[in-house]
Amino acid sequence: MPDVVETRAALRGRSDDEILAWIASVGGTRAFIAEAFGGMREAFLADRAAGQSAVIEWDIRTPDQGVVRYCFVVEDGACRVEEGGSDASAVTLGMSMANFLRLLVGILDTRQAVEVGTLEVDGDRVLAGTIREWFRDSN
Repeated sequence: MPDVVETRAALRGRSDDEILAWIASVGGTRAFIAEAFGGMREAFLADRAAGQSAVIEWDIRTPDQGVVRYCFVVEDGACRVEEGGSDASAVTLGMSMANFLRLLVGILDTRQAVEVGTLEVDGDRVLAGTIREWFRDSN
C-alpha cells in the first residue's frame, strides 16, 4: 500500500466513488481497513498518550461490508487494535469509508465534517478532539 504522502496526493479532490475504486485496487475493504489500523498502531506515539486510558470505537460504513467496527484501545501509554465494537468506548467516531481514508491522510477537515454530519461523534468530544495528537505527524 502506498505511503500517506503519496495517498494524500493521489486522493486530494477525488469523489467518494473514485476513493472507493482506489481502495478496491489496493486489496479491498477488509485489507484496506486492517492495513489502516495497523498503520495507526505504528504511528502511535506512546509519550503523547502517557497516563491516558481510553477506548475509541470507529464505525466505518462500507459499500460492501456494512458497518465495520474497530476499537483503538489506549492504556497507560500503550495501544492495541481490536476488531469489533465495545461497550467501554469513551467515544465512537462514525463515517463513510471514503471519509475514513480522508481523515487518515489529513485531507478531511474534521471540524467541518462534524458540523455537516459526515463525521459523527458520540461520547467524549474533548477526547475526540485530542486523538490526533497521539500520532506521528505524517505531513
